[in-house]
Amino acid sequence: MHHKLDIHPIPENVLYINELSLAAKVPYETKQESEKALTGKTVSDGGILPDDNVRIYVPMDLNADNIMRQLQSLYNRLGYLDDENESDYSIGVGRLISQLEIYDQVRVVRDLANATRKVNGGELHSQQGIALAQKMVEFMEQRGGNAECFPYDEISELKAKFWL
Repeated sequence: MHHKLDIHPIPENVLYINELSLAAKVPYETKQESEKALTGKTVSDGGILPDDNVRIYVPMDLNADNIMRQLQSLYNRLGYLDDENESDYSIGVGRLISQLEIYDQVRVVRDLANATRKVNGGELHSQQGIALAQKMVEFMEQRGGNAECFPYDEISELKAKFWL
């Protein structure tokens, strides 16, 4: 195996999102354990990570096309929505909603003049973030399924969060 190991990100002007759950499923049962793991400290340094732990950062490109492609891929991979795969759908879409939120936050910061606020003092959203949330909702609403909660909870969450 020959992986390209660097001591700095390429390009160097990037954002760091310190959320372990974006990269993979986290093996921690409590929020406290997750927060301890996030520090990167090993057991010998007072943390909870094994002493042979290696923390790496992997680039992730966030854009509307990529997020929608991932949503389509999730549906293609998991097939017809039912009680058997509802949890997998929920976890996968939850991860995409986190990516959407990060994408939206960055778009707001980069174009604050065009950000939208529903009420005074309320949360700001970008036009791109709102449009992407709408596309995700429409995509999930168009797909059939026979599950109890998914995608209804996720659709409700996106509609409330992005004023759809």
